[in-house]
Amino acid sequence: MKTTISTLYHTAAVLGVLFMVFACATTTDTTKSSSKTFHNTTDASSKFTSSTSPGGGSSDSAKKEQALAFSKVNLERIKTDMALGGGEHLTSLATLLDVPARNQPEFFALTKANFSTLFGDENTTAEELLARIDNELDANPELLK
Repeated sequence: MKTTISTLYHTAAVLGVLFMVFACATTTDTTKSSSKTFHNTTDASSKFTSSTSPGGGSSDSAKKEQALAFSKVNLERIKTDMALGGGEHLTSLATLLDVPARNQPEFFALTKANFSTLFGDENTTAEELLARIDNELDANPELLK
């Protein structure tokens, strides 16, 4: 009887160890995917924060790169904010596009009113969105003053 219980404990221990080994092995791909996502987000955030630091002396092309990097990472959140007519991600984008704080409510209303134009379809990219926003800002230059 004692050997049967002892054998059961040993079998349970071996199965437990095997279970843990196999459980860890199955999450390797998920971990790689999560690491890649983390790297992409960290890379974009680093570019964003380093390029918006004081004393950087940003040129227009650098500002557009900042806006593009931010938009790529936050496209769905920007889309939601535009549909709602405001939000923290749309505010950040407006700031990156040099829309003064006093004109941002009008910018938010413009993006909400032109939502279907700005997001032509579900596959709109950050590049397409920014090009369409640039067109809207060109048509409404008072928003940048």
